[in-house]
Amino acid sequence: MKSVVAAFSLFQSGDIAGAEAMLTELLERAPEDADALHCMAGVCHHKGDLVGAARYFDRAHEASPYDAEIAFNRAVVLSALGRHAECAEACGGFLKLRPGDPEALLLQGVSLAALGQHEAALAALDQTYEHRADVHARRAGLLLHLGRTEEALTAAARATGIDPRNADAHYHRGQAFGALELWPEAVEAFDAALALNPKQIAIRAARAPALANVGRFEEALADIDAALARAPNHVENLSRRAYVLGAANRHDEALAAYERVLALSPNDPAALYAKCDLLLSAGDFENGLPLYEVRHHQHGRITPMSSAPPWQGQSLEGKSILVQGEQGFGDLFQFCRFIPELAARGAKVILQERAPTLALLRSLEGVAEVVAASEPAPVADFQIPLASLMLALGVRVDAIPAPIPYLHAEPARVERWRQTLGPSQRRRAGVVWSGITRHAMQKWRSLDAAALAHLVQADADMISLQMENNATAERHGVRQFGAEIADFAELAPLIENLDVVVSIDTGVAHLAGALGKPVLLMAPFRADWRWLRDRADTPWYPNMRILRQPRFGDWRSVIADVHAALQE
Repeated sequence: MKSVVAAFSLFQSGDIAGAEAMLTELLERAPEDADALHCMAGVCHHKGDLVGAARYFDRAHEASPYDAEIAFNRAVVLSALGRHAECAEACGGFLKLRPGDPEALLLQGVSLAALGQHEAALAALDQTYEHRADVHARRAGLLLHLGRTEEALTAAARATGIDPRNADAHYHRGQAFGALELWPEAVEAFDAALALNPKQIAIRAARAPALANVGRFEEALADIDAALARAPNHVENLSRRAYVLGAANRHDEALAAYERVLALSPNDPAALYAKCDLLLSAGDFENGLPLYEVRHHQHGRITPMSSAPPWQGQSLEGKSILVQGEQGFGDLFQFCRFIPELAARGAKVILQERAPTLALLRSLEGVAEVVAASEPAPVADFQIPLASLMLALGVRVDAIPAPIPYLHAEPARVERWRQTLGPSQRRRAGVVWSGITRHAMQKWRSLDAAALAHLVQADADMISLQMENNATAERHGVRQFGAEIADFAELAPLIENLDVVVSIDTGVAHLAGALGKPVLLMAPFRADWRWLRDRADTPWYPNMRILRQPRFGDWRSVIADVHAALQE
């Protein structure tokens, strides 16, 4: 007798054609038979006909909406077809029949993730298997999408702890380490992922920037070129290639690479900002400065400081203008030089900045009022971010205002620091070896303990200008006053008592430059755009000499140059 049971028996025995024929006949007689439709969907699935399977599952579900097995199998096929919205909905229906089913929650989480609904996907996965490495690996990927990097790293570690051979978990560890700028750790994690899954080109593509950030440029290019060979117009990988070329100081090639990115994605803020960086580093302010405005979008600083209209070069005679710092302290000390020009045009200049700088900024010529950033923005006729003054004033690299000094320490404090330091038989050198940890270039620009130990062996009285004390510096006799330096108004008079400042690329280097103090700037292999390319001098500070790494990470050569300069 022909029945669904008989047809299913044929299916199980491997007689797929016989089962299909019997089910076709059964469905002609009873087109709404849910069991027959379910079985026919299974036959189609076995044959690789996912579209046909989905069609029969839809009919079976319609005929028997409370059959949990039909509901789940339908969701599986919808997922395989990439119909993620329908799959997520189907999983939701199944979970009403079987609340908390981990397989359904896992399937739902995968579909929601594919739809970009990362929070919902994570909520689903959080209710599934604690003992499965693949679940924790998926959670790590979702957490990365949500910007919860530390949690992603924990989830990936859970996954590798359960199954050290889970390539996805190592891949997500690499991504998390990269987001934290722990580049050697990122390379190690990506290497582990590739050892387990050597054909996964996405891992090589992700590894490329990490390799570049440890100075392995040729390997990085090999990785990204392998990825681009498969998908030549993949925008993210084209951006990665451009980044690698920029990190290697292959500036012209990097610029061409970013132009290719922008041809495919004209409004990509990261690519526009990178192009800007390359143009400015070449001294092309005419084309670079308009792009520098992209920084507001790149770094999330797009909130106007007040309701005043932006200043774009209009007459300032008898007007007030609110200028607000919007980047680091180095940018503030570098760009505040433009304030006197605003005053010369007849403006009342109101400068709004962070508390540690307020007292010092009152020494700046042309500033009528200095307001804390924590206070409401004063009423003004115009407003402008500090760094945008370069564009508004039409600054060119060969005509940068440099009336050194333009910042001044309080005389009474200068005298107090003179007495604190006491007499010296040698040159006094202020030294800065590390900046704030959140800076984008922190890993490149800062000295490690070994390099610091080598640096402070110079024939000079070394005075730390760091606002915190350091054990390595203390062991080598560096005088430290971290507890006594509350703000820049206190740091400036200390600098005034020195003969020279030796600094990595930090705000202190800019402060010393603005005070007119001789500065030896220790620049990393990939230097910031403001130091231009291949120059030992800078149009920003005529009192500064730039000592550059000749190779990636080569602080020894730079420190040797510092020692030689201190003997001059």
